[in-house]
Amino acid sequence: MCAPSNPAVHLRVGTLHRGIPLPADLDPIREALTSPDPSRAAVTALLAFHALRTTEIRTLTLDSLRDLDESRLHLPDRTVLLADPVRIRLSAYLAHRTATWPRTANPHLFLTRRTAISTTPVSRPWLYRRYPSSSHLLRADRLVDEAQAAGDTRMICELFGLTFKAAVRYTRPYAAAVASSSVLGC
Repeated sequence: MCAPSNPAVHLRVGTLHRGIPLPADLDPIREALTSPDPSRAAVTALLAFHALRTTEIRTLTLDSLRDLDESRLHLPDRTVLLADPVRIRLSAYLAHRTATWPRTANPHLFLTRRTAISTTPVSRPWLYRRYPSSSHLLRADRLVDEAQAAGDTRMICELFGLTFKAAVRYTRPYAAAVASSSVLGC
């Protein structure tokens, strides 16, 4: 006796259609930004304001913040001018980090009890527990916000480290509206 076969095994379903990215729910983001946990507030601020990738956040070092007084964050491929709310939260986290682990040799910005005694970055699960929803959703929300405001594909590429093709996905729906508002003088 043969095992039953799946009748749908040869059906073609097509490819995934990537639609226009939608804005995120702001309530969980606001809650995380005002969290009493300085690491949660700082990580959420980096995601929500500057759309950093989680890998970029995990690998941030103290040297990345060498110009924090000048509101600059140095990444391997670009320098980010920090928004004031992000700078404030990073400063609060640095004070917490210094008070909690004053003698650590770990060069990474974010630490846990386990990583404070080594030189490794925080784990992905630790980082995922810091922010209120999907990092991809937060990043996409920030990109949508910037695309709605400016509609400039090249600027999106430079600000967020995207390829031109990826940036067009965000700017295409808003480019006509931005162009018409600039013509009308709005």
